[in-house]
Amino acid sequence: MAGYVYAQVIVEGVTDIPVVTALMRAAGWNDDQFKVTSANGKGAIDRDIKKYWEAARVLPYVIFRDLDQDGEGCPVTLRAELVEHTPGESLDLLIRIVDQCIESWMLADRRGIAEFCGVSPARVKIPASHHKSYLLSMFREAKLKDAVAHVDNELDFGPAYELHVQRFMKTAWNVERAADDSPSLRRALQRLRDLRERLAGQ
Repeated sequence: MAGYVYAQVIVEGVTDIPVVTALMRAAGWNDDQFKVTSANGKGAIDRDIKKYWEAARVLPYVIFRDLDQDGEGCPVTLRAELVEHTPGESLDLLIRIVDQCIESWMLADRRGIAEFCGVSPARVKIPASHHKSYLLSMFREAKLKDAVAHVDNELDFGPAYELHVQRFMKTAWNVERAADDSPSLRRALQRLRDLRERLAGQ
């Protein structure tokens, strides 16, 4: 049916859902045109990539997978490794590699995260790696209740982390500012727009 758009969106964990939901909306998708689901880890995504390829023959799938240090630290290499486990490229299976992790896309809007945490943008020094730890340290310093927990002397997601992320994405995060600072986010945004336009034209 012309104008009908729908896609299943797969992310690594539940804390990724509000970030990717905001990205889908920014790319022009309405909430009734997609569903974001957690795969419960990148290992599950890697294991099930062929199943997603097969399912995409019926309904388009969008996969978001963190790069971390996989694929020799190269998004192109990691994506190629994933595609190797499918029968081939598919227009309806969109694999986006997040360089380096979903928290790096959040932090790419330096002004937004500064405003949300009540600090000057000059105080936000985005690290080359360990974005999750850096974001959690900012949440802790901002005294965001229950956003941060300590596990084995390291910072980890607190019980209210997802709620704070939802609020950040809705009230402070700006996709255009973030995309200006993150090439992988900019590419993902364009591919999501392209996919929606193609599906809407069918």
